Order: sequence, then structure tokens, then C-alpha cells
Amino acid sequence: MKHILRGTGLRRYTRKRLVHDRDAARAEVLRLEGVIRGLDAMVIGANAEIEQLRADAVDVGVERQLRADAVAHAAETERKYLALKAISDNEHAVTVPPMHRPADDPDETATRPVPLWKAVLADA
Repeated sequence: MKHILRGTGLRRYTRKRLVHDRDAARAEVLRLEGVIRGLDAMVIGANAEIEQLRADAVDVGVERQLRADAVAHAAETERKYLALKAISDNEHAVTVPPMHRPADDPDETATRPVPLWKAVLADA
């Protein structure tokens, strides 16, 4: 009787090696899918943070614009108030004839030309 080799050990080795390689490839795919899921979660978190920062930037821009508008409105209101106050003060001004004004008031004293040397000495 002849011994016929049905398969060499090489074939069995190759088949076992292929099964092992397949299992290793599946494990690597699962590991990489986990890494991708983790990176996706990081990207989603970063996008949420970016959107929040954009919203905050818009809020700051709107607040800055509102403040600028408020300052402009306050300046305009003050200008109108001062104009109306001047009109009112002129309408309600009390004028007193010169003969009834107090003569000792420094604003009411008559001014005369003063020589230059007296003016310089008065300032010193």
C-alpha cells in the first residue's frame, strides 16, 4: 500500500494562517471603527463649541451695536435738551435795567482800557 498524501502540511498551515489573518483583520476593523466613533464624538463636541462661540460672538456684536446706538441716542438727546434749555432760558430771562443792577457785582463793573504794564504786573 502506498501512502498517498492527501494534503501537505503546507496547505493546512496556509488555511490556519488565513483564518488567523481574517480574524486579525476583523479585530483591526473593529478597533478602527471605535477610533472613528471617538473622533466623530470629538468633532461633534468641537462643532458644538464652535457654534456656541459663534453665538457668543454674535451676542457681543449685537451688544456692542446696542451700546453704540445708546451712546448716539444719548448724545442726540443731550443736544436737543441743551437747545431747548437755551431757548427756554432766553424766553424766561429776567433783565434788569442798568440803574437797578448792583454796582459791586464784578460782572457788572465797567471796563476801561488798562496800560499793558499794569496788566502784566496784575497777572504776576
